[in-house]
Amino acid sequence: MKVLSIFGSAVVAASALLSLIPSTAAHMAMSNPPGQAGPWTKNQNSQVHAFIGFKGKKFPCGGYPKGPVTKYRAGQTINVRFWVYGVPSWTKFPPKGGLNTARHGGGACEFSLSYDGGKSWKVIGQYTRTCPDVYYEWPVQIPKNVPSCSDSNKCLFAWSWTAYATNQFYHHCANIQITGGSSKGRLPELDMTVVDVPGRNVRQNVHARGDGKGGKSSGPNKDERARSTNGFYAYGGKAGKTGIDLGLVKS
Repeated sequence: MKVLSIFGSAVVAASALLSLIPSTAAHMAMSNPPGQAGPWTKNQNSQVHAFIGFKGKKFPCGGYPKGPVTKYRAGQTINVRFWVYGVPSWTKFPPKGGLNTARHGGGACEFSLSYDGGKSWKVIGQYTRTCPDVYYEWPVQIPKNVPSCSDSNKCLFAWSWTAYATNQFYHHCANIQITGGSSKGRLPELDMTVVDVPGRNVRQNVHARGDGKGGKSSGPNKDERARSTNGFYAYGGKAGKTGIDLGLVKS
């Protein structure tokens, strides 16, 4: 588990400033792979960009119907992209400049797989401080030694985000299939971090270290990019059950 730390009044002040961004001003959802309830689905939902617990939004995945199914192979790298609600930025990458993305100063992102319809999640990539940002791709590799997963009702890829400026936890999922896996394959050992989900026995009032920027970030950290694409998170990899320090902080 990640260790929570307290790092001073500067974060509190920055959090208060960034949280003045209106909650209706976008936020983000995952556009690649195309997530559930986005504008590319038959079940678009205006709250797809919102945090878990907002107006009863459920964990996992928001409680949305099945979305488009994206097919991948074990060992393939997914170049994750984000989308700003209310702006057709998902149709063109990178989107136009000057968007109000309400990224709350960044935070900690994890990318995870579930083979059981969201009952359990195993992490395959982690980015801190600058994530998320619609102006960059965030590559994560499906480990080469995972099993195949053909049931797209149970096979899910998720982006989760613990925000910097607010105690908010975001979780957006895409239905997928994975082929080419090993018959003796194993999922990674690292469990997805879950915080600030109402009614669940998880840590509450938690936020993450970020870059403190309300606008465009500097993009993925090169070391985190390398770890997220070189087998670090695979079963037997160096991530193990610990992963990297996400910089989670008790408010």
